[in-house]
Amino acid sequence: MTIEIKKCTVANLATLKELSIETYTDTFKDFNTPEDLKDYLHNAYNTQILTAELTNPNSEFYFLYVDKELAGYLKINVSNAQSESLGPDFLEIQRIYIRVPFKRMGLGKILLELGIKRAKELQKKRVWLGVWENNFAAQKFYQYMGFKKFTSHKFVMGDSVQTDYILKKELE
Repeated sequence: MTIEIKKCTVANLATLKELSIETYTDTFKDFNTPEDLKDYLHNAYNTQILTAELTNPNSEFYFLYVDKELAGYLKINVSNAQSESLGPDFLEIQRIYIRVPFKRMGLGKILLELGIKRAKELQKKRVWLGVWENNFAAQKFYQYMGFKKFTSHKFVMGDSVQTDYILKKELE
């Protein structure tokens, strides 16, 4: 198995949009109404929003390929690009999205480790991420990787108000 990671740019916009919608839908379609999911996907992954994210100097996207096939991606944020204002010492890992055929191959760990590596390179002291309160597998994984819950926030998806736990990891 050959793993390759490439930084994503505006030239990759169409692929990023398609991958975002596919992976988000696969993960959350069974937990939300079709209407709420459709509205969320339209608002979160439209061309204008993704272009703004891709051109923000405080955000970075990385595509992960397995044997030259696109398997998933990572999005990280610092400074004012963070989805919560946690301060200059933090790097946010906002998205680790893996396509269904590539789950359970350790790819999420590779992307998480890339996010931590970038935090260290950017001289951040902490990494944080949000995880849905009912995503127990992800919570267990993040705990295994050294993240601890320190707060929570509301995540609105259409008519549904959900809770995301905010986890952080202190860096050495």
